[in-house]
Amino acid sequence: MGNFLGIVAAEGSEQQAGQLFRRGVETARTLKHQMPSRTAELGWSHAAFFPRQNGSGGPLVQDANTGCWLGAIGTWFHGDGLAPGDEARLLERYLQVGALRLAKELAGFFCIVIGDARSKEVIAITDVAGSRHAFLRPLPNAIALSGSSLLLAALAERNLDATACQEFIHTGIVYQDRTIYKEVRKLPPASVLWFADGRLKKQEAYWSCSQLEPESLDDDTAVNRLWESLTQAAQQITRGFPRLVCDLTGGYDSRAAVAAFLSLGEKFSTTVSGPARSPDVTVSQCLAKVLGLPHLHHESRQSSFAAVKQALWFTDGEYDLVDYAAILGVHSTLSQKFDISINGSFGEIARGYWWELLVPRVGARRKLDSAKLARLRYAPGNPTTTLFRPEIRLELVPHLTRVVEETNAGLGSTPNTFQMDHAYLRMRMQRWQGRIASGTDQLWPCLSIFIFRPILEVMLQARSSLRQRSLMVRRMLARFQPALAAFPLEHGYPALPANWTNFYRFWPLFGYYGGKVLQRAGLKRQAQGEVTAPRMMLWQESEVRELLQPSAMRTSEWLDEHGLQNFLQESQQPGFSRDGEWQRLLSLEYTLQELQGLQRG
Repeated sequence: MGNFLGIVAAEGSEQQAGQLFRRGVETARTLKHQMPSRTAELGWSHAAFFPRQNGSGGPLVQDANTGCWLGAIGTWFHGDGLAPGDEARLLERYLQVGALRLAKELAGFFCIVIGDARSKEVIAITDVAGSRHAFLRPLPNAIALSGSSLLLAALAERNLDATACQEFIHTGIVYQDRTIYKEVRKLPPASVLWFADGRLKKQEAYWSCSQLEPESLDDDTAVNRLWESLTQAAQQITRGFPRLVCDLTGGYDSRAAVAAFLSLGEKFSTTVSGPARSPDVTVSQCLAKVLGLPHLHHESRQSSFAAVKQALWFTDGEYDLVDYAAILGVHSTLSQKFDISINGSFGEIARGYWWELLVPRVGARRKLDSAKLARLRYAPGNPTTTLFRPEIRLELVPHLTRVVEETNAGLGSTPNTFQMDHAYLRMRMQRWQGRIASGTDQLWPCLSIFIFRPILEVMLQARSSLRQRSLMVRRMLARFQPALAAFPLEHGYPALPANWTNFYRFWPLFGYYGGKVLQRAGLKRQAQGEVTAPRMMLWQESEVRELLQPSAMRTSEWLDEHGLQNFLQESQQPGFSRDGEWQRLLSLEYTLQELQGLQRG
């Protein structure tokens, strides 16, 4: 399903809850152009599930004997071979074993919502990464749940969360359980939550990284288990989605995903996006030709403000609408030909992502330097801090240092590589990648094969020495898909483990890393194409100029008057260097004005 709305009434407030629910369904129709496929209104609870824009998604199902109901958003899989479309059997399994055991049997990218008429509870189960976003909002005499923070914000008056808004404008990500609204909060990952009598009754994690044993898998075991779990996940996916398209770029992660599907002997297609002459696109096209796979290439295109506005329906305004408009254009085309899109997100966990910050103590059992991580990876170099009023202005690096510390609480005695992976999963992948994927899921099914729990567990428990320099993936490809391993990556060297018989093939590696060093030293600049910034094109549209009038902006309550004026004036000049912040300010302002217009209507 693409979205859902659930209302859990406090005892004695069933009538008011029903009115709120019907208003919410009408709001979904107006704000997000969604109509429910089926609803369940039982007085103590009300639920509506909305199909994706392409019409896919199983309906809300109900058990005739107990009155219990179940619906799901995202793409889920069960160990008994169940997949989207088998929601009735999934409800049967819940009635047999309960929510906590059911949660441990699931894999994929999802939020499962169950209404138990026997106990008058609504139960939500989130995926292991919390990647399929779902939210809650306490209200007088009820609590509301949805896959859309925007829909919950529209149910009643709301206030901006100053911390979340600054995180979003400056970094593009909203962290922890925050949304841009104080009243709306994200459901946690890998959790079962029980709601009753208009409130959150209890919650329990069914999986945690703290349960794992880092460094416990030797090299051969890790490589073999990674391949085994990848191919098993690929089998589950192809059983439920016969017409799939898989990302294929010049890097490791999509190549590893493609390798798993190739091993099944099933037909599938590949796709890549980007400039036609980019190394990424060139390598993907050549590799697909060698493998005999149908391949689609999508050029990047500038988006009009009409396309930017459409992106709000999918992202809730909590992702850069300008960037997402381009993503949406690609997926809209693909969704007309295929059942599901597969990507390699999370695969970087197998390759020691961001571990260069740990040199020379990679793998040491010492507390992660949270301030260094915040400064070098999560906080931009020079955010436009004068944009926000001084009394609410965040010091970004100290703030994000605290977020890292809170995220990794209790893990200080584990290897610093494990702490880095945990922060990456909980901060970047849950909130940034999850926001993109949750938006796309409202159009059509999309899935990362690496989000399956057995795959994550292998990657997180493999020895750090195996994961450095992408050795784990290179050994896996060389052992099980040698043709993929031998073919060059985007930087010119193969995806093979280096040894004395093939070292000559790795000469491009020295040039690649040498170039990186020179770029960081300021002695070499990356080649830039003559591309007009989307900002300059959007400023030409009268609707954008009207929207960004400081005196009428809804965001102005948090923004410094002079800082905002200077920022907007400078953004109309070609040499402006804050395109991301400008695009996100535009995104936030349009979102808030749409909500205001809905209230007036």
